[in-house]
Amino acid sequence: MPRSLALPFASLLVPSSPASKAAEVGKKAHRSSHARPQILILANPTAGARGKMGARKRQLERVRDELEKHGFAVHLGFENESKGIRERAHNAALAGTDIIVAAGGDGTVNAVANGMLRATNGERPQSKLAVLPMGTGNVFALNMRIPSDIKGACRVIVGGHVRHIDVGFAQPLDTAQPPKKGAALPSDFKDAASPRYFLLMAGVGFDAKVIEDTSLRLKMMLRDYAYAIRSLQNAVVHQGTEVTLTFDDGSVHSSNSWLLMAGNAASYAWAIRFTEHARLDDGKLDLCVFPFENKLTSVQQVMQLLMGQHIERGSASYFQTTAVRIESTPPVPVQLDGDEWGTTPLELKMFAGSLNVLAPLPAEE
Repeated sequence: MPRSLALPFASLLVPSSPASKAAEVGKKAHRSSHARPQILILANPTAGARGKMGARKRQLERVRDELEKHGFAVHLGFENESKGIRERAHNAALAGTDIIVAAGGDGTVNAVANGMLRATNGERPQSKLAVLPMGTGNVFALNMRIPSDIKGACRVIVGGHVRHIDVGFAQPLDTAQPPKKGAALPSDFKDAASPRYFLLMAGVGFDAKVIEDTSLRLKMMLRDYAYAIRSLQNAVVHQGTEVTLTFDDGSVHSSNSWLLMAGNAASYAWAIRFTEHARLDDGKLDLCVFPFENKLTSVQQVMQLLMGQHIERGSASYFQTTAVRIESTPPVPVQLDGDEWGTTPLELKMFAGSLNVLAPLPAEE
């Protein structure tokens, strides 16, 4: 592996710093052979904080102090929007920062990963991603078996064990290919129609509608159970849509469907496992498609899904691929890693082994 780079973080902690300047800082820091490994912790202090923003900052300051006892140079970066987190992660990855930590839920993890991968055009960044699970949803940490408690998550960072995981890429069919390596983040990168990487899943149709209808207040009160409740409620009123899947080998699957989930990981939320055969490091994207018959059948399918019986009972069609084109009549909403994104048509593809993530040792899992 390339040796670690260190850098002074003065420029990285200012969101408006040009990417080229950040990269130059990293090159200069590389000439210092005695610098400590650098960690940048990125967090949205307002996300799911419920008025506890000050407490969250103090908690991260304690994390910083603990990691510095282990020889790291740790810097905190706070942003109230995902775009700012993406920009800082983008600049830090360009500069060769050793570890970039997403302190928050799956939205924060997605923002940090997108910034890192943007710097390398989907190729594996030198920087490693770490996670401090502090959000209303921590599905990525669950799939990586990162401890839910902060002390345990810090031990994973100190341990330094790296997994190379796959990354999904979602692209509206009317957009260009992924941006050039090292290109500055465009002003519209936060927009729903922009190409984006995802780590966990892409939900098409019904699932995206559930995300849209699940309020932040409900998520705070019921956490992952909120999605199960909304799923049952929406299943009663949701209709099917003509969906066509065109796979990388040229094969086509068309059906009247009401729910489609493309998973890079097995777990979705709570104990829900749409794509139970998915693995974060197998280079494949798993698709689970539920056909629409009538509303009663849809409710039965949701119950089978919640019990983990949807595949064995034949409630859903299941595919594995490396790329798929998804079209529907009419267009339906799409969510990525639990956040609203855009609508069909779109293309999904996999970037195998494109992200270094700090995770527990296999013996600790």
